Amino acid sequence: MTVVSRRLVRGAAAAVPVALVLSLAACSSDAAGSEAEPTAGEVTYPSVPYTAPGEGISLGRDDQAIGTTIPEPLHVGEVQPARSNELLAVAGGFGNLEVGVNVIDPATGVAAGRIVVGPGIWDPVIHGFVGEKTSDPAVLAAEVWRPRGSRGAADFTVTTYSGNLLEPAEALLPDYARVHSRPGSSAVTSDGKYFVTWDDGLYGVRVVDLAAKKESGALQIIGCGPFTWLDGHELYSVCEETRELIQISIDDAGVPTETKRAKVLPGDFVSAREVTWAADAKKALLVGGNGDVYVFDFANGLPSSTVAPIGNAGQDGGRFAGNAIDNTGTRIAIEYTDTEIHPHSARGGDVVKIELHDASTFAPVKTLDLTALGLTGIDSMAYSVDGRTLYVLGEGPEADGETEKTIVGIDASNGDKVSGVPVTGTVEDIGTLITPQVIR
Repeated sequence: MTVVSRRLVRGAAAAVPVALVLSLAACSSDAAGSEAEPTAGEVTYPSVPYTAPGEGISLGRDDQAIGTTIPEPLHVGEVQPARSNELLAVAGGFGNLEVGVNVIDPATGVAAGRIVVGPGIWDPVIHGFVGEKTSDPAVLAAEVWRPRGSRGAADFTVTTYSGNLLEPAEALLPDYARVHSRPGSSAVTSDGKYFVTWDDGLYGVRVVDLAAKKESGALQIIGCGPFTWLDGHELYSVCEETRELIQISIDDAGVPTETKRAKVLPGDFVSAREVTWAADAKKALLVGGNGDVYVFDFANGLPSSTVAPIGNAGQDGGRFAGNAIDNTGTRIAIEYTDTEIHPHSARGGDVVKIELHDASTFAPVKTLDLTALGLTGIDSMAYSVDGRTLYVLGEGPEADGETEKTIVGIDASNGDKVSGVPVTGTVEDIGTLITPQVIR
């Protein structure tokens, strides 16, 4: 396997952050790398020429005699995007200089490839895609590259990783851009053309044209957000103070415009930090800070009548934490901790169970505690692309004082356990599962 490092920076005196890429998938058949022409104000650091594995070029698994060619020839692999039966598994988080993203088969626990991306401002901002060819987009990340930590200049980028990964498609954002990093606050349009995010510096929506590799438009909307429920080029979000849902349209040039508002939220509505989206059903899940569970249906645009919660997630003896709705809009999963302290607190406790509910009536389907899951700890959960299976990542049973990362599959229709396998093929512990997006 090969590790490749390459970055572009502004200004000749700037330090170069290390961007490591490691692919365990099929190898490239192209013969040699090419160098992009630097634009004004940029310097480029050439990468070492590379080629496909062959005579005298090791794959990194076998001993190899040291040749006379210096530097030694390198091989490069191509990353395979996630298949429709796979998920992304992320390692690391806040404070990490780089973040590893694995493509993993949750039914077998085997990780087939790994991409290293830059960190977000707070949480990692990572979106994965289902693809068939190695040239298809695999992972998009909104990144912050800091040559001098918190004191020096930073590059804010939106980068799409695909193919051989030596030169990912990178859009350099303005210095004043501050991508909001909570899950549900950014998204990619269903055609894969635009990255859309709520921006903390703008207090509004910023759009990046991924093909042109630059910002295409921005819209300041104070008092709304920070959610990006995207149906095509239509963005839906919440305005908590005014009790409104808002619609923002992104035109063919990538420019966002507010098109409609509907005051349909009840007077006691309380928003949330994180939300999820059912892409196929065009439904959004929001579990408010007071526990009220809302499922917004945007199949026909903004709703015209008051939207009532379908239930309340509050329970005695624990606190609701993460939540997810499957792509078909049929099932809701809500995590619970072992303490009443809010899970966003440093003393928020550990996740000890997941409640599975019907997404229309909030009727309970199954309680999935640690015993039912066969785990000793829960890290995260994510639905399969087709919504049929809920996968839970956590610590397996303890043996000789140690545990190993394990992925458990749950039949979303009835809550029955259908699989449970240890995680293999990773170089570091993974902690977050992500459902990849189907580009249409």
